Amino acid sequence: MKNIGFITTNKMFAQSFAETIKTRPELDYNIFLLFNPQQAIVDAEVMKTNIAIIDVVNENSAVSEISENFLFLCEKLRKNIPECQILLLASQYDKSNREKVINAVKNKIADDFVLYDNSLEYLFAKLAAF
Repeated sequence: MKNIGFITTNKMFAQSFAETIKTRPELDYNIFLLFNPQQAIVDAEVMKTNIAIIDVVNENSAVSEISENFLFLCEKLRKNIPECQILLLASQYDKSNREKVINAVKNKIADDFVLYDNSLEYLFAKLAAF
């Protein structure tokens, strides 16, 4: 069983995702919802997180911008939990956002990304690949 830490401030989306996972026992995931980005690193360590899903659209910043906190969060996860895979969720509508997410993967700050317009099945396939 893999432990997934979902780091987001979007509670409705995260809770819906967690409920969907529960209806699919073949996925064999434990989902931990981490709504406080400032506490997420410690929580991920305690939960022995195998995969961190990070929602890169921050409601406290412009949608077109990934905050420095996001990059810092990825770097701290890499440092503190090197075996943890990092999957980014990003908006498909914002070119700047997409470019920053792609660069984060190219620079090995994150392992992969999924855009919001993809299906849940696609997201599950990405998770299964980890």
